[in-house]
Amino acid sequence: MTMTATTPPNNRQAKRNVAVLVAAQSILGAQMPMIFIVGGLAGQSLASNPCLATLPISLIVLGSMLAATPISAIMQRWGRRVGFLVGATAGACGGVVGAYGLYLGSFPIFLLGSLLTGIYMSAHGFYRFAAADTASDEFRPKAISYVMAGGLAAAIIGPQIVKLTAESYVIPFLGTYIAVIAVNVIGSALFFFLDIPTPPRPTADTPKGRTRLELLKTPRIAVAIICAMVSYALMNLVMTSTPLAVVGCGYTANDAADVVTSHVLAMYVPSFFTGHLIARFGVEKIVALGLAILAGAGVVALQGV
Repeated sequence: MTMTATTPPNNRQAKRNVAVLVAAQSILGAQMPMIFIVGGLAGQSLASNPCLATLPISLIVLGSMLAATPISAIMQRWGRRVGFLVGATAGACGGVVGAYGLYLGSFPIFLLGSLLTGIYMSAHGFYRFAAADTASDEFRPKAISYVMAGGLAAAIIGPQIVKLTAESYVIPFLGTYIAVIAVNVIGSALFFFLDIPTPPRPTADTPKGRTRLELLKTPRIAVAIICAMVSYALMNLVMTSTPLAVVGCGYTANDAADVVTSHVLAMYVPSFFTGHLIARFGVEKIVALGLAILAGAGVVALQGV
C-alpha cells in the first residue's frame, strides 16, 4: 500500500503510545489529587506542631525537583519505559512507606513516603513530552493535548477514590495510601505497551547545547523561570491548604475532595485553549493573566474562610 502525504508513517505507533499515556495519566495521575487531598490532613494528625501539617506536600515537591535530572538521565540512557517504571515504583513505595507511617503514627516515616512520591511526580511530568517523541509534526500538538486530557479523568478518579477509602480503616487515610499502592501497581503495567525508541547515545561529534548558566543569563528564560516559580508556589499553597481549611471550617474530607476536584479540573481544562490565546495575544499577557487569576483566587478564598 502506498503511503500518502497526509498519513505520516509513524502515526500508528504514535497513536498507540498516546493511548497508553492517556491511560497512564488517568490512572497513575489520579494519585496526585488523592495525596494532595489527604496529605495535609494526615500530616496534621501526625505532626506535633500544626504548622508542620503541610510539610508532607512540600517534600513531594522537593522530591520531584531532586528527581527531575536523574529521571531525565535514566530516560536518556534506557528509554521512557524504564523511566516511567522507576517513577511508578517510587510512587508505590511512597504509598507503602506513607501507609506504614500512618500505621505507626510516625511523622518522620510519613515524610519519607512523601519524598518517594515526589519521584513519581517528577516522572509524571514527562508523560506529555513522551507523547511527542514518535508523533509527526502534524499530530504532535494533538498528542500532547490528548495526554493532558487524561488529567481530567484523574481529577475525577482520584477524589472519588479518596471518598471511598479515607475512612475505610480505623486509622484515618490509611486506606487511601493503600489505594495509592494499587494505583501504581495497576498503572505501571501500561508502560509495557509503550513503544518509544531509546534515544541515540551522544558521541564526541554531537553538538552540545548551551550550559545552564548560559541559559539563566538569557532574560526571557530567567523571567519565565521566575514566573513559573511564583505561580507554582502560589498554586501549591492554595492546593495544600485548601483541604485543611475546608475541614477546619467544619466540613468533611469528602467535601475537601470535591473542592480539589474543581481545582484539578481547572488545571487541565485551559490547556485545550491556552495555546490559541498565546498565539493571539502573546505569552507575556497570558502569563500575567494567570498570575492575576491566582491573586483573585486568594482574595476569594479569604472571603470564605
